[in-house]
Amino acid sequence: MGDENRKMTDAELSRALGKSSGGRMAGKLLAALGFVVAVAGVLLGNFVVMIFGGVVLALGQMLQGKARDQVNRQTFEGVAPDILGAMFQDINQNPPDPKLLYQGDTNIPVPTHDYCHGSGYIRGTYQGKTVELCTVKLVDSQEIQREETGLWEKNEREVYRGQWMLCELGQSFPTWLTIWPRGALDKVFSGRGIKTGNADFDKRFNLTSGEETTALLLLTPARMERILAVSEAAGGKLALNLNTDGKLYIAVHSGHGFFDTVKGKEAPAELRARFAREIKWFTDTIDAFLLN
Repeated sequence: MGDENRKMTDAELSRALGKSSGGRMAGKLLAALGFVVAVAGVLLGNFVVMIFGGVVLALGQMLQGKARDQVNRQTFEGVAPDILGAMFQDINQNPPDPKLLYQGDTNIPVPTHDYCHGSGYIRGTYQGKTVELCTVKLVDSQEIQREETGLWEKNEREVYRGQWMLCELGQSFPTWLTIWPRGALDKVFSGRGIKTGNADFDKRFNLTSGEETTALLLLTPARMERILAVSEAAGGKLALNLNTDGKLYIAVHSGHGFFDTVKGKEAPAELRARFAREIKWFTDTIDAFLLN
């Protein structure tokens, strides 16, 4: 995988985490100061002070994001290879032509959005099957007019962040099926869901398919139990889509990506253990569909 993917020692990772934590704290303090100044400007009716506070607030937020992105990139490049190597073969980080974000190929419901961003692409093989992983961020963008200035500006809001995965199972299936968690999007698909007869599964998931009888044959009791077990361990809302060509898409709306340092106080050993768990629930889901 080359020198750019040199493994990080725990000491190096600990220093990177400490530096990131300091950068985030500085960013938070700067953002808080900017917010206070901006509010003071509004209360005093001082446009210049208000704008200055807004600029300081934006700089603080940018500093937080830069510190977070830097340490996440370091862990992806320096920690991921070791963990991935224990699970997959033929690993390629940041392949040139990832297939994962071809959203037209999956029926997984996601929030309304204007942009889809992917990062941290990984391709490899698992039990001889091609797999791809990445972090997905969906952003909704709106043009809003500020009452104070009358100026129009773009307001971007992150509506989804999580892990997306694709496995090419290498076999065809007689119908497609989509499984996603019950929640706010249920009303969009009201009346179209399929009941499996497994009370726990039906309580947690929606199921749609091109052919109900065939879908229920594919979703054996063993598969449903495995999916339920993975859902408990996934650390977010699990959804999956199986296409007739054998492409299995797995998505977890977790609020973070693969190899992200979501908890600033995690020790290097704890980070490595969490990263390994997050990869394992992916392989556990694949295993459920490799069952005969």
